[in-house]
Amino acid sequence: MLNKNMFFFVIFIFLTSSYLIAENLNENSCKNLIKALDLNTGAYNKCLFEQVNEKFSVKELKGCQNHYLKEIERLSYVYKNICK
Repeated sequence: MLNKNMFFFVIFIFLTSSYLIAENLNENSCKNLIKALDLNTGAYNKCLFEQVNEKFSVKELKGCQNHYLKEIERLSYVYKNICK
């Protein structure tokens, strides 16, 4: 009887600690996604407000805007589905 109770206690501790570790990893993932969104948003804004033909051509700026906008959309989709 004592072995059975000890077994259930150990299983309970294991499951609880596994849940807490998973929650911590999920929280860290969400923080990293927010940082990546901020970084890509800043880069997109630089492309958006850059003067044409000062450093880059119109085609290069459009490519830059499209690239960062796609990255922002992808990260937003992942954030929405993981970090509710």
